[in-house]
Amino acid sequence: MSFWSEEALSWYQNASEMFGYPMLPYGAMLKELIFAPDTVLDLGCGPGVCSLLIAPWCKRVLALDNDAQGLNWLHDSMLKHNIDNIEIINDSWPLQQPLQVDVIIALHVYGALSSLESVKLLYTMAKKGGFIACNAPQDSCMEPFIALKKALGIKPRSEQCSNGCWIKGVLEAFGADVTCQKVTYDFGQPLDTMEEAVRFMRWQVGATDTDDDIIRKYAELYVSEQNGKIIVPITKQGCAIIYEK
Repeated sequence: MSFWSEEALSWYQNASEMFGYPMLPYGAMLKELIFAPDTVLDLGCGPGVCSLLIAPWCKRVLALDNDAQGLNWLHDSMLKHNIDNIEIINDSWPLQQPLQVDVIIALHVYGALSSLESVKLLYTMAKKGGFIACNAPQDSCMEPFIALKKALGIKPRSEQCSNGCWIKGVLEAFGADVTCQKVTYDFGQPLDTMEEAVRFMRWQVGATDTDDDIIRKYAELYVSEQNGKIIVPITKQGCAIIYEK
């Protein structure tokens, strides 16, 4: 089953455009790594917002993901914007037949770097180095929908992270020079109607439509209006890891 429904893809695209993702939180750091002759692997690219961003900066982008729905969205975006230096690869990580690239980018690819094997492959495949963005432990006051989660009996995720410190330590053990920093950024969701806001918040917290009355109550507290759109405010925190050989 695909992670990406058509509605979820549309939500993600609209949020990325409104809040400048991934350029605003990560673009300056990515530009320091990527140069015109480079081949760059966008690991776990999803619908390809990062691939589309970096394509003008380098010779070639390999957009890797195992979800065909997201890759189809990327393909349509490439045709729309007349981009021809992105190669789409529908495959799973870790790759059975490793590639050799200059730089690897992995933006919030959940679970992809949870094993020693996967981090070692990340290190060995990149000639120069790479950039990893993963979840950072989030302050409880900043977690999206925390009051709604409590009302629905859903455990908050404030203390969960994506093992950024462990990944950093493994890369250093392999011999990489590694720096990291915590990045906080807005990644709210623009929507057209309150009913759509309810569906979005239900999807975000993992609830069901039987919870919609409760979700609607909290949606009315959360949302604001901006330029004719209903905005569900979300603040995210990431750990930005740069490794160089």
